[in-house]
Amino acid sequence: MRRHLTALGLLVLLGGGLYGCGLPIASHRPAPKASPSADPIQLATQTANQFMSSMVKGDYSAQWGQLATIARAQWPSEADRSAALAAKFSGAARMVSYKLGTPTLGATWYSREDPTASVANAIKIPVSVGFRNPTEIKPVGAASDFQDLGLVVVPGPGDAGSSMEVVGEGPASLDAPIIEPSAPPSRTAGVPILMYHLVGPYPNRANYSEQYSYEIDYGLTVPPGQFSTEMSYLVQHGYSSISLVRLADYLLYGLPLPAKPVVITFDDGFAYEYQYALPVLEANHLTATFLPCSGLIGIKNGQEYYMTATELRYLATHGFWVEDHTYNDGTVLWGQSSSEIQFLAGQTARKVSGITGYPIQFISYSGLWPYPVPGTVSSAQTELFSQLTGLGYVGGLQDNWLGRFPWQEMSANLWELPRVRAYPQEPTSVFAGLLKYG
Repeated sequence: MRRHLTALGLLVLLGGGLYGCGLPIASHRPAPKASPSADPIQLATQTANQFMSSMVKGDYSAQWGQLATIARAQWPSEADRSAALAAKFSGAARMVSYKLGTPTLGATWYSREDPTASVANAIKIPVSVGFRNPTEIKPVGAASDFQDLGLVVVPGPGDAGSSMEVVGEGPASLDAPIIEPSAPPSRTAGVPILMYHLVGPYPNRANYSEQYSYEIDYGLTVPPGQFSTEMSYLVQHGYSSISLVRLADYLLYGLPLPAKPVVITFDDGFAYEYQYALPVLEANHLTATFLPCSGLIGIKNGQEYYMTATELRYLATHGFWVEDHTYNDGTVLWGQSSSEIQFLAGQTARKVSGITGYPIQFISYSGLWPYPVPGTVSSAQTELFSQLTGLGYVGGLQDNWLGRFPWQEMSANLWELPRVRAYPQEPTSVFAGLLKYG
């Protein structure tokens, strides 16, 4: 069950109706009496202005004082938050202005790093920010990614309508877009990045006209029971699921990682991922990153079905991440012309972003990684990294099918994030060994 706020804990009169928002169940605070003079929109706007004014000043401690308990719990500590935000919003990315949009009642906030945390019946206010030198910010287009980010507020713990707190931090949140430092720090991490494809029943050979296609799909399949066992293993052994953005928060800004972090990824956007993997992730309170092919969204291709735009939108708005896996995973990315990369990556990112409402900053390469040794690239890969940088990406995920690489992610090179495939009928002991590999 998600840890969430409901309408049962707090009621604030709004016009002739009721605006409801609750308190964390664990707080056991009595519901305050409603105030007929409360103006939630005015209070929410005032709170947002105070929060963003402090951010422009770089006063992150003042911001901390406005955060609800459920929001503070997303961060390692107040000091870690302040240090990471100071590192992120510096130099050309120093924030100099902000603008609030029109508030929306009845919004729901989900933490994309802690799927157990959510807030219902909140007020969401779009926030757009201005930077000192927006054209110098990297990656390309990152400044525009900080337009209309959602700042979410709820009534505070005092008398109903007397104060409000921030739960969704807009540009200050953990899930805000990545900004690359002008001089990347030297940090490494050893975070396992797991790679799944089809999570569902094994394919039926009778439905395939050729043996090769059947063997490909079989090799990509992890049955639901095996997947459930593997996710339960993560929980039982203290692993914390994180996003690629959260990994970058550590590598680029020094925000400490949780104990035993792991990134869970799904390539291609198969409908089975939504049908079979999603319930297991939700039951185990694990976040994950889904990487659909933009050209396959909502279609049936032979025996393969792919998630619809509605399903992808659900993932992105309910505590999960959606990034990019090119157009149809049918063309090796490296060695392609700029126009072809624009089609395979640039256009795909725009399509997926248009569905989810979030910027796309990571890509899963189409094409099996051609080297058995980590850190080995040719001019073709180097040129690809440059092309992707120009399209607004900050990192890329490998399919290390030739070997199981040691887990090492480097702040100076987010383009070579190693992953390991999950295989059918793999014993739990082998899965456990992968998490410690390297």
